[in-house]
Amino acid sequence: MLEHDAALILRPVLTGHQQIEGLWFWAERFDEGERAHLIVEQWQTGASVYRFADGDLLRFRQPVSVQCEALLGWPLIRQGRALCSARLAPQEIRSLPTADVWLVRGSHVSALQLRDATPLAPGQWIDVSGYALLDTYDCRSTLPEPLLEPLAVCTDVREILGGSLGPVSPEREGVMQALLERQRAAAKQPAPTISTPANIGWNTHEGSSTPLLKLGVSLVLVTAVVWMALNDNKQGLHPPTPTALPSVSSEPGGMVFGTLIGSVLFTLLLMGVSKFLRRTPAHRSAPKPSAPPPLAPRATPVKHKPATWRRWLTRLTLHSRLSALYGKRQAAYMRRMLDMFENGDLEEALRHAIPLGNGQGIGEQAFGTPQRRQQLAINQHSGPGRSIMFEQDMESHLRKIYRQTFERLDREGRVEEAVFVLAELLKVHQESLDYLEKHGRLQQAADLALAWDMPAAVIVRLLCLADNWQRALLVARRDNAFADAVVMLQDKWPQSADRLRLEWAESLVGKGLWLQAVEAIWSLPAERGRAAQWLLDAEAAGGRLAIGAMVKRATLLPDTLDAYGTWIEQLRDDPQRFTERAALAETLLQHKTQTGALAWLARAMVHAVIADQASGHGGLTQVQLQALVKMSKDKLLQTDLPAKAFKRPADVSLSSGDATLEWTAPEMGSRAIVDAVLLEDARYLLALGEAGALVIDACGKTLMHFPVPAQAIVLAHSRQMALVLARRDDVWRVSKLDLVNRTAKDLGVLMFEVFAQSFDGAAWTIGSGNQLRVVDVDHSFETLWHVSDLPGRIMQFKDDTQGEYLWLYDAKQGGQLWHYRLPDRRLVSREPIPDRTPESGFPLYNASSVVTEFQIKPEREDDPILVLRQHGSRKGYRLQGFDEGSEDYDPVRPVLLEHWLLIGYVVEEQDTRWHFIHRRSDRLCAALHWPSRTVQTRCLGADWLLFDQEGRLCHINVDDASQRNITLN
Repeated sequence: MLEHDAALILRPVLTGHQQIEGLWFWAERFDEGERAHLIVEQWQTGASVYRFADGDLLRFRQPVSVQCEALLGWPLIRQGRALCSARLAPQEIRSLPTADVWLVRGSHVSALQLRDATPLAPGQWIDVSGYALLDTYDCRSTLPEPLLEPLAVCTDVREILGGSLGPVSPEREGVMQALLERQRAAAKQPAPTISTPANIGWNTHEGSSTPLLKLGVSLVLVTAVVWMALNDNKQGLHPPTPTALPSVSSEPGGMVFGTLIGSVLFTLLLMGVSKFLRRTPAHRSAPKPSAPPPLAPRATPVKHKPATWRRWLTRLTLHSRLSALYGKRQAAYMRRMLDMFENGDLEEALRHAIPLGNGQGIGEQAFGTPQRRQQLAINQHSGPGRSIMFEQDMESHLRKIYRQTFERLDREGRVEEAVFVLAELLKVHQESLDYLEKHGRLQQAADLALAWDMPAAVIVRLLCLADNWQRALLVARRDNAFADAVVMLQDKWPQSADRLRLEWAESLVGKGLWLQAVEAIWSLPAERGRAAQWLLDAEAAGGRLAIGAMVKRATLLPDTLDAYGTWIEQLRDDPQRFTERAALAETLLQHKTQTGALAWLARAMVHAVIADQASGHGGLTQVQLQALVKMSKDKLLQTDLPAKAFKRPADVSLSSGDATLEWTAPEMGSRAIVDAVLLEDARYLLALGEAGALVIDACGKTLMHFPVPAQAIVLAHSRQMALVLARRDDVWRVSKLDLVNRTAKDLGVLMFEVFAQSFDGAAWTIGSGNQLRVVDVDHSFETLWHVSDLPGRIMQFKDDTQGEYLWLYDAKQGGQLWHYRLPDRRLVSREPIPDRTPESGFPLYNASSVVTEFQIKPEREDDPILVLRQHGSRKGYRLQGFDEGSEDYDPVRPVLLEHWLLIGYVVEEQDTRWHFIHRRSDRLCAALHWPSRTVQTRCLGADWLLFDQEGRLCHINVDDASQRNITLN
């Protein structure tokens, strides 16, 4: 440093508003740590720092406009080629030596050269050990889309049982050769226009026919019914009751002869129609081989409804003499079948045997003669089929014969045939599985259980016993069947039960259910150390989860409660923590069966809870309060507790108010909120786009930050786990957040079009095209459940705690609404959507099986009216101050919930107004003014969140009519 006297410098200090290019921090005024802190605060991209003996120089890349009096360091401006702490005149500059920095102190000027300084790297001063540094993903390397093809309709018993059945007759090869020759001849003929499944066996279902054929059959039926009705009225005949082995009646008279002739002709006609319907195009190409799906789709209970023409035909044959003719052929077949069983020809008898009903009611009348089976195959059709109508005595006789046959086959050790009798003829599936398990054929039993869609716990137990753990865990995660399967395995197979219990606990942790995981694994002594660590993690999370962990600790590790005495005393004595005490009281009451272990904790907290009840802050009923006092085992307190209940504050919900509440939006912030969800304990998870995800408290204070891109949030049911999604062209980047351990994990990049906004912590529903899948987010998006042949493209997807709702659209079939019930994910309904006319308005889809249409009806001299149509009814709501607004946003945005209707519409300038209307009373309960059009909503139960990209977050609870405004900066 060179000192130079400059007595002629008139203004040695910079004042006022200046454009500066650097700052100087004297070492005599600031120590090294303070200088580093000030440099980081004033840092800009591209700046540089130099350390001299007397201080540090921060040189900006671009000039900054500042107020000099407000700065802690010395401001520096550009004077020629140097930075100077004063504004010098030209003659003053000429008298100074050449330098990079001039520092003016009174009449002295210090000249500094950058070559004499040490460059610094401020980036090394920042501690980033507390931030998770995650690798990014190349969006071009997406996960391959799985090939999900439906399983075959029928399962051959030979494939499942693994054994071979002996030859049934010497004519088998001849029959098979004749069938092959017939198929080759049919392949050379032109293909028919009707395509139906082949008729294998006697109990199959015919396909649909052409409209012309249906019309012809209907005309014949109507003519026959009218003719039979006239005949019966003239002669006073009564319809006979069909019997097991009917015979042809022989009444004299020309009318009887005419009836028989008509019956023969009509029978020949129906036989031709039946053969025509059973024909299949021989040139149909075989399906391309593909990898089988991980699991078959769950069976969907469908109410079977026979065709109209077949119902008329069944009624005609049952109440006329036509039944005698069909019954004669069927009776002859049954006589031959019974003779085979009586003569001991079991191999041929099994191929002629008629399966019994499976308790699903009477199906359609079978008019043809049963056919001999070419192979023993198990039919998996779950609905009622066509069968011979015989009396109850005949069914009991057949059941007795089949049971005797099974016992004989069992004695002879013919397991394959015995299983066929149980499964296909007697239709006793569970007994079939037990029989296979008895003979050690566990994998075969598990495969049959999957094919029959037996209860999930049964499937898991059999797969575990067969040592097929990968598939067992897939089914258990799909159907949440861990608990029941563990109980089934515990007594006879404790080792398998312990292994499955450990997998169950790991699955619960992945879902954020920490306390349930501790309960599941606690019976394994070797794993109690891990369970104790889970308790510590839950306690560190705070809030209700920590309170639940404290109660769980009291029941499992009561000796460790002494270390928590100070925390319990603080909770008891702090008058402002009544919410936490109420949560603790509710948690204690959920463990009434463990009063001995929880007596100490209840006794330490019960007096404070009673004080909260008396002051109006408690939420317990008198019965609950008495139960808590009894749990504390304080006999004096039980005697002194007043019998009269404490006066509870009146519940003031949003729907019970008299006047319309007027609310205002929060102040504008500085950070855009892309998505938001409510967590427990008045905390919020916010998606900030590329800036990551934040968890804030009710005051807007940041509690944790996750450095992963987040544009959409999928919240777990436990509210302790979440998925954050970020759009990358045609794919989504998915990350999983653990809100207890405060960790983020990149799951990969996946392609889908629609997704559920909530999940159970592991299983998540996504859809694309005409395919719907449930994937396991913890196991590389493994498919747990799927439907790959929906009758249309998935246009929209909505979900709630009770079900999932799909809007499907196909150009030919139109639109449909499908409803899947949760958690078993069974198809409840599928309803067509009527075509929309231009005058009918726009459809409004929500988590419901009902479509609501809305339309804006303008008024000449008044505000327009929003008209909603549902179930044929119409309701109108006036939009006060409505303005068409900009074309960039929808002028009206209705949100339809179960009990509420939210209407957001544009008013003057850039503002919107939101109306909260109770649907039952059609009353405007609250109005919210929002100074922005980019408002988004997120509803979960009684809690609604409204937010925008200007940092505003509004939380409204309809149960207590409260509003909380938060500004994110």
